Amino acid sequence: MSSNKLPYIAQVLCVFIVMLASKSHALESSVQLHKVDQDKSYGYSLSIGDEFFNQKAFNWQVSYNRLENVAISDLDEISKEWDKAGFDFTIQTVDLSLGYRYYPQSYDKFISSLMLEFQLGASINLSENKLIPNPDLNVDDIYFAEQGDINPVMSISLQKSFTKNSAMHIGFKHYPSYSDFGSISTVFIGFNYRFGRQVGY
Repeated sequence: MSSNKLPYIAQVLCVFIVMLASKSHALESSVQLHKVDQDKSYGYSLSIGDEFFNQKAFNWQVSYNRLENVAISDLDEISKEWDKAGFDFTIQTVDLSLGYRYYPQSYDKFISSLMLEFQLGASINLSENKLIPNPDLNVDDIYFAEQGDINPVMSISLQKSFTKNSAMHIGFKHYPSYSDFGSISTVFIGFNYRFGRQVGY
């Protein structure tokens, strides 16, 4: 997908967010720090989300994600020369996810402050990740991920609430097949803060 289609993607995302936010009593923001399953790779995420129809068990989330120094894992496994070359890329995505949240029922205050969340969604690639061969070789550019590529993403996290509006969480995020990068997984830690009027349950 060419870069001139990115404004269209951004407009669609903005409309999606506005439609959902217009029915929201409160928006939940989140920031996460990620450690990718590669030695030098790390990243961060910024997200907003909310519940569906005031049902706290079901929610949606839109996030911006940036991962640095990501290698082509499939090629690293089969080519020592590629692995030694150290070709690393920056990946930027917007992820659209739907989630289910499980709240344990307990008289114990610590257990009742926990929440387990499962998310499944689609990741839209914002980066153009390619190699530009030596011009003398007369070879076309090699693309590993193009702008607009859509890949599946899933995650699981455990959240600990401290107040009605704030919480911390740890989790695991997985891209089963990210374009030609292969499988990418991260572990993360994050902080949540909820803005707006809370709805009683």
